[in-house]
Amino acid sequence: MKKAVIKVSMNGPRCRPKILKFLAHVLKLMVPYEVIWKIGNKSTSKRRKKAMEIAATSPGVLSIAIQGDEKDQLVVTGEGFDSVKLTMVLRKEVGFASVISFGPDKK
Repeated sequence: MKKAVIKVSMNGPRCRPKILKFLAHVLKLMVPYEVIWKIGNKSTSKRRKKAMEIAATSPGVLSIAIQGDEKDQLVVTGEGFDSVKLTMVLRKEVGFASVISFGPDKK
């Protein structure tokens, strides 16, 4: 049984919708001030739920858990799942994601 820990950014700049990214770029050109974005807990919980749904539908995944101080690490265990492909899908659908560790499950 394999275990992968994937860190998913729930509130980073890559999590913004494309229209907001475009709007921020246009505002930076028009106004010489920095635009600061704050994403509330509601959107963070939605992203966390979406990340778990994506991981749950991946073939070979047996269990999913959230861990870490900021609850930004997705722990996926199972047989024969592709952690790189899962990370790429999470980057596309949720936000920035990177594999922290991958190896056999210690249980």
